[in-house]
Order: sequence, then C-alpha cells, then structure tokens
Amino acid sequence: MNTTTTLVTLTYGDRIEYLKALISRSLGSPRIGRVIVVSNASRSNLASLVEQWPGQVELVHLPSNTGSAYGYRVGIQAALDSGAEQIWLMDDDNAPTLGAIEALHRRLAESQAQVGRENAAVIGFRPGHQADIAAGVPRAFAVQWRSSCFGFHIAQLPYKIWRRLPFGRPQPKARMVPLVKLPFTTYGGLLGHADMYRKIGLPLSDMVLYADDTEYTWRITAQGGRITLVTEALLDDLEESWNTKGRTNNIYETFLLGNSDMRAYYTARNQAWFDKHVWAGSGWLYRLNRGLFLFLLRQVARRKGTGQRLTLIEQAIRDGEAGRLGMHESFPL
Repeated sequence: MNTTTTLVTLTYGDRIEYLKALISRSLGSPRIGRVIVVSNASRSNLASLVEQWPGQVELVHLPSNTGSAYGYRVGIQAALDSGAEQIWLMDDDNAPTLGAIEALHRRLAESQAQVGRENAAVIGFRPGHQADIAAGVPRAFAVQWRSSCFGFHIAQLPYKIWRRLPFGRPQPKARMVPLVKLPFTTYGGLLGHADMYRKIGLPLSDMVLYADDTEYTWRITAQGGRITLVTEALLDDLEESWNTKGRTNNIYETFLLGNSDMRAYYTARNQAWFDKHVWAGSGWLYRLNRGLFLFLLRQVARRKGTGQRLTLIEQAIRDGEAGRLGMHESFPL
C-alpha cells in the first residue's frame, strides 16, 4: 500500500491564486493525502480553500509575518503532530507538473532502500533555481564548494571564466542526468519521511528568511543522510524569485541592483552566517574567498553606482559573521 504524504506550504500577503494551483495539482495525485497551509498573516480568504477541499486542507494561522524559518517550523511540527508519514515541503508559488509527485516518491523509495528512511530526502527540479544544472554545468561546478563565500571559490574561477567564452559555454544535454546529489537545497520541493524530519529537527527561527533552508537541509547530509535532486520531477515556479540567476548577469548585480533592501539584507546576512559558521572547512581559505568576493562586489558597485546598497550588504555580512540574527528592526516583514 502506498504511503500517503502531507504537503506543507507557507503563504503571506494575497497569494491565493498560486495556492489554488499548488493544492489542485497536488491533490490530483493519490500520493498526497492532506495539505497544511501556514498563514503568515495572509490577507487572502484562505477559508475558501478548506471549503473547496473539505477534510483535506488544514489552516494554521500566525498573527504576524514571522518569515519562512518560523513558518516552516510551525508547519513541519503540525505535520508531525498530526501523524504524517511523509512530508513534502512546497513554496506557495510552486506547483508540480504531471508525474512529478510520483517520480519523487519513486526515487525517495529507492534512496530509502539504500540509506534508510531517516537519512533520505529528494527534491524536485526547478530550472530557475537549479540554473547551472539546467544549463549543463558539471556537478563539480554547479554545487557550492566548502569554504566558499556567497558561492565564490577561487579554485572555480578558471572554469567561471571559461564558461563565459563562446567555446566554453555549457550546453544543455538532450537527456539530463536523472539524479544529482546535493549538499543542501531549498524548502520548495523537499520530500522525506517523518523520521528524517525528526532527525534533523526544525528550522532555525532566528534566520527569519533567506538561506534558512540552506542551513536546515544541510543538516540532512551533515548527519550522514543524502539529498537527491530528481530532474524528472519538474516543478513550475508560478512566480519568479527575486534572486534567480536569470534576472541578472551575476551574483554581484543580484545583490546590488535588486529592488528590495530587506531581501538583500537578510539574504546577505544569513549567507554570511552560514558560510563562516557552518560551511567554512578551512578558515584561511574562507578568508581568501571572502576577500576576493568583496573586492569584486565593490568593483561592480563602483561601476553601477550603487554605493548605498554596497554599504548595506557589507553591514549585513558583518552582522551575519558576528552571529547577530533575528528580525532586524530596520527590516520588519
């Protein structure tokens, strides 16, 4: 008999049309038994979802927007408390394509047979977020190396220059590699057994939002587990995220030209905290990569005339490295 899965998602603002697409497509699969929607003070009429799918959709209301870390923390705990066998995390603006849910469950069962259900996790394929893998970049250069800073690692620099040349540009393969092992991933698309979630605990609330999923999912592999990207399990992004690679030419422009100081601050702060306190395997190598990353960031800021945003990013990095997490008074949600 197939194990049923509980979908956990988080919403805010007025995003009910995205939610309807996610829930409709998900409950169209017999693998999804119920849906838990955590409301971060959403303005939408979420009660209409319960009316449309009675007995299958449960709402958890939070009085204010607490960010993704606490919202998913509440949602995962609610799923565990309700006896969920498997838990599938999705952003409210993701939606599975036909066959994606079945592919994820099939690949999860294979991984569980190899490493145990408390150690196995799979993630759906979002080409906008896994842009390098979608573009055909070899895995060795598509994942973040230890002791890198914001993904920058000096040892990867020759390849990054090479891939920007006409003859070095990566070419998408006619058939993608079906499975890719990842060191960490996003909330959106993550499927695992309840025992896996119990093992790694709950997201760190003080990270508020951005990179909190990096820290959370890193616990899977750090504790001997495995995260597998399933490229045949295609997920639609109904709304493009602010920090996807397709929007700008590089990470420096993403931080310096984005239209939200709040997003830039929390992303930079949390990434800096993760890079220094979790991901840095070598202190001297991290400091070298940090220095080169900041040098390049400053050059781009000077060229683009974004000194004010650069000052904000540098303060965010100092806050992250010093462990000053939590909600920032200048950037309420």
